Amino acid sequence: MLVYNKLAVDPNSCAVTYDGKIVRLHPKEYRLLRLFLKYPNHVLSYDVIIDSLWDDDNIPTHGGVRAHIKGLRKALREADATEIIIETVHGLGYRLNPLNNQSSMIGTISPPVSVLKDFIKAKSIEYLVIDTNLIIKAISPGVLNYSDYPKMIKIGSPLQEGFPEFIGLEDSLLKVIQKESKSFALNGIAKAANPERPEYINFHAIADESKTFNSQQQQFLFIFFEDASENMIYRQQLVQRENEYFLLLTTPEKYLSVGNNE
Repeated sequence: MLVYNKLAVDPNSCAVTYDGKIVRLHPKEYRLLRLFLKYPNHVLSYDVIIDSLWDDDNIPTHGGVRAHIKGLRKALREADATEIIIETVHGLGYRLNPLNNQSSMIGTISPPVSVLKDFIKAKSIEYLVIDTNLIIKAISPGVLNYSDYPKMIKIGSPLQEGFPEFIGLEDSLLKVIQKESKSFALNGIAKAANPERPEYINFHAIADESKTFNSQQQQFLFIFFEDASENMIYRQQLVQRENEYFLLLTTPEKYLSVGNNE
């Protein structure tokens, strides 16, 4: 039995359940889910997925793989799975969502502003503060370096003008401000090419629990920005090497035959 949180797969009967409810999958979706469960700590690229699930005479396009991922996610939702089980790692592939098995540190604490300032200084993280209308109320000087439109970032301006990345995420941010969610984060966001700015950024949003910005009983949100360029480049190199080792381990005859032909 393969188990991941509330999800369970019986390899003998090929039965899949989520919290006891049957998940109805097509054969390829079932094999895809088995692959993710077999390698829960791996980011699986398109090439790894294709090499594992298709033969050389029937190789799909990347769009075909995405269609099967979409079908798998839909089947899980129809079984009342509210959590994100299959996570997209932009530019790399897909994986089981690791956040389902562990709590996010930034989402489980509510530190005072003095502690946050020390943390920001130590980690070289910049921040801004917004209100319930997503209007910028405070910024750190270096936050301009994280935007493709730094001239649009100023006190009293809408968040989305300086950071279009937040368009469509308004409801998620408001849930954090209103304490319906503990935090919200996105990692590895690719930015427009600019030698003066990070190539990739992470951002974390948490509600302000202190009195610094709440003196008038208003609700505010901290959004922290972190340069993730070095980490993302390292991860891409690491995933590429893992995929190469994975292919060598799972299809040794294929590589041996190539070596012999040479």
